[in-house]
Amino acid sequence: MAGLAFDLLRLRRDTFLESIEYFEKVESTNTEALKRIQSEPDWNNVLVLAAEQTAGRGRGNHRWHATTGALTFSLIRHFPHLSGNELATLALATGIGVAEALQSRTFTSIQLKWPNDLFADGCKLGGILIETNPSSPQTPVIGIGLNINNSMSQHAPSDLAAPAISLIDLIGTSSCLTDVLLSLLGHLNDIYRQLDAKTADIPALWNPRCMLNGSEVDFVQGNQRYQGTCHGVQADGALLLEIDDEIRPFYSGSVVSS
Repeated sequence: MAGLAFDLLRLRRDTFLESIEYFEKVESTNTEALKRIQSEPDWNNVLVLAAEQTAGRGRGNHRWHATTGALTFSLIRHFPHLSGNELATLALATGIGVAEALQSRTFTSIQLKWPNDLFADGCKLGGILIETNPSSPQTPVIGIGLNINNSMSQHAPSDLAAPAISLIDLIGTSSCLTDVLLSLLGHLNDIYRQLDAKTADIPALWNPRCMLNGSEVDFVQGNQRYQGTCHGVQADGALLLEIDDEIRPFYSGSVVSS
């Protein structure tokens, strides 16, 4: 495995993974993972991993800017006991797992922005994009992109939707990507087991890290625009906004300012 950006043997030996699809360069790990599910719908616990991703994407029409040193991967995982709206909590659970793994590496608070972004020091540290194939709705592709060794202080493009930061900017030294990935997979496996067992307390784990908690926010859902105070999330993944003295749940939409 000499010369690879990751120790694939350790990733197979020390995790729950059944298989790893590794690319030195790929447009999007999510795209590759969705292709695999199309042809192999029974795949489970498969990691699609890239040393370099050239055309990553985020929620909506946002693109994911990833330079050398970023950590970009997609996990194919089957959730037999989750269906319908329960799958909406998956992005929140994923954010919890990722935040807990990264928190062990920095004293800076890792915060979560509904529904799928990670922040530190008010800057975007990473994002999550979950996609499904209609033929396999209980086997989602969980895409994760994190700024780890790609310092954003000097090399971030000017057209990013939000100011960005990386782990190396926070701690001042580079990290072994294999070690970071091993930690991430361990934390994700823990929270996913809780989801399967229906024991995950999403509000208790998410809300202390919610970067918008108590803040006035502008929220867009379709053609409607709302202003309200954020009160975190509820158990089914909905964002709670207090509007005109009434706390209302929102299952879709975007926070456009805070």
